[in-house]
Amino acid sequence: MKSDWKFLQRSSPQSLLRLRWSLGAVFCLAGFFKISDPIGFHADLLAYELAMPDVVSRLIAVVFPCLELICGIGLIIGFWRESVSLLAVTMSLVFVLILTQAMARGLDLNCGCFGSARGHWLNLPSIALIRACLMLMAAFWLHRRISPTYSI
Repeated sequence: MKSDWKFLQRSSPQSLLRLRWSLGAVFCLAGFFKISDPIGFHADLLAYELAMPDVVSRLIAVVFPCLELICGIGLIIGFWRESVSLLAVTMSLVFVLILTQAMARGLDLNCGCFGSARGHWLNLPSIALIRACLMLMAAFWLHRRISPTYSI
């Protein structure tokens, strides 16, 4: 089974750095836009119709963008690489799961990924799901390359 993952060993340090910076930039932008409009992000969260108390959704609207910003900065500067790459995988997986359940239920919503830029094609749930899946793959690949203790 390890031979299936040989392609992960062939990456150059430059490609790893570019991926860290690209993924970090996406997380920083998403976090920044949500931090600048927490009320709009909270409204976007409510549109997902998740079964949670209002106080939890308000807490998520404040804390989650800060985590995105910390994750993005950590990826860009290479701080706490293993922890930050695992955080990127976890957040990307959450994005994929939440978007998938919303699309499966037929909800008409703004994904909320980059704040409240309503009506922009980047915020369409189908585009957001594709972007989230790509981010999940990139974050997983990055974590796999960074974390020496992880083995499949």
